[in-house]
Amino acid sequence: MNNEQQNFFDARTIVAVILVGLTFVGWQTYMQKKYPLANKKAPTDVATSVPGAAESKPEGVKIPVATATKVETSKVTNAPEKISTFESENLSFDISSRGMGLKNVRVHKFKDRKGGTIELGHPEETALSFETRLLGREEILPFTVEKVNDRLFVGRASVGKLQVTKSMEIIPEKYLIDYKVQVTGEDDRFVGLTTFMTEEVVEAEGGQNFLMPQFEKQEFYIGASDTDERVLIDKEDTQKSWSRVKVASIGSQYFTQAILDKSQVLPEAKGRTNHKNHYADLMLQYSVLNKGSAFDLNYLGFVGPKSHQLLNAVDENLGKVVDFGFFHWIGRHILDLLKWFFGLTSNWGWSIILMTIVVRFGVLPFNIYSYKSMKAMQAIQPQIQALREKYKDDQAKQQQEMMALMKTNKVNPLGGCLPVFLQFPIFIALYQVLGNSVELYQAPFTLWIHDLSLKDPFYILPVLMGVTMFIQQKITPNTMDPAQAKVMLMMPLIFTFFMVSLPSGLTLYMWVGAVFSVIQQLYFMRDKPKPLVTQGA
Repeated sequence: MNNEQQNFFDARTIVAVILVGLTFVGWQTYMQKKYPLANKKAPTDVATSVPGAAESKPEGVKIPVATATKVETSKVTNAPEKISTFESENLSFDISSRGMGLKNVRVHKFKDRKGGTIELGHPEETALSFETRLLGREEILPFTVEKVNDRLFVGRASVGKLQVTKSMEIIPEKYLIDYKVQVTGEDDRFVGLTTFMTEEVVEAEGGQNFLMPQFEKQEFYIGASDTDERVLIDKEDTQKSWSRVKVASIGSQYFTQAILDKSQVLPEAKGRTNHKNHYADLMLQYSVLNKGSAFDLNYLGFVGPKSHQLLNAVDENLGKVVDFGFFHWIGRHILDLLKWFFGLTSNWGWSIILMTIVVRFGVLPFNIYSYKSMKAMQAIQPQIQALREKYKDDQAKQQQEMMALMKTNKVNPLGGCLPVFLQFPIFIALYQVLGNSVELYQAPFTLWIHDLSLKDPFYILPVLMGVTMFIQQKITPNTMDPAQAKVMLMMPLIFTFFMVSLPSGLTLYMWVGAVFSVIQQLYFMRDKPKPLVTQGA
């Protein structure tokens, strides 16, 4: 058949090109916002705290004491520090008598990208994680800490007529600490308590490779009564507040510190970053509502891996700390399916392959419909071309006759795009799962793939995917003119470059899907075309 004069801008091509274009531009914009450190340098003009000088702060904003330097902190603490130690198979840390905060928090059973032990908190003690202070005062509470048993520590501190009792029951198998704080006594100056979480800000390492930077993001997550918000710890120093907070966390996409509030009064949270001094912290502020009444707090502290299963088992609000993105409801099911396959294979790479096959069989009915639509569209091309020539001066009539012809032959001009639209949310959800699930953190596959959460180091999978997509494009029936077909043949090359810097697990999914499509197309091509129904027959 002769298609040389066919209109380049048919509906299916327009939709495909727009989808690819919007995806590319949207992805670039998203990655710039998500990983701003990749192409930026740390600021050099931020005022810092030095011995004998107060840290600069925006006018009218009170800086929490937790963000002072180590030298300043020591000035307001006269009592000698005493250390109690907790050690378990999963977790270890030191408990300081100063505010009963945590130091040297180490998460065992996991290693960082360089093979070292995972450490949480700030090593230079700008503040201690889960440290307790009196709201509005600089004094760090000097607790006397008693080890009741291997998992229970109780501290007592006195400030004037106030007595503060703080207990922490550690549940190491869940990376949890159950905190209970009680304040008794009378003091007109007492207005509440604060607790902190602090992290060292780690600048970008390795820069950015095409679309995805090769480093771990850091973020605040706040789950409040009226909002759920993630704030990236990016280049700019930030200071932000939230009210009525249920969950607050600070950390990377794989490991975090979090607080799940269980008190009757929801706290206010204040987040702050300082790149010059390389720290970020969250302060939770519990204010007294009724003077003279008992002041009791209860919250769960979490220090460990961001396992959705682990966090969600404690509380569904805590499970939201894991970022599954816009299609989170798909991402959770994808992770559950991957875990089920992992139970069978003990390999996350093979789990991805099996999941891909399941997904492709799930959309197979839509692919069959798409193939039939394309074959039918191909068959009626001579008649479409004839209608274009016949009604070239009457576009309305031309469109009317073409739609009637398609309806007679049961052709859907957008039918070929349906499988793409269906798989797009799965693609995005899978990216979020691979990039934010600690289960796949440093998970090996086979041969040269040692970490499915990072890009293919030798770009073998992206090239295989591109070649397979090219073969698929060549054997797929189409209704394009030669110029249009050449443009579409560029798509495998574009996708190859698109995938070179994305997680190898995601590229594995795309490649296996492309292989499935080639086999599927070869099977479909065995079908004989249906007889053509002419217009008016």
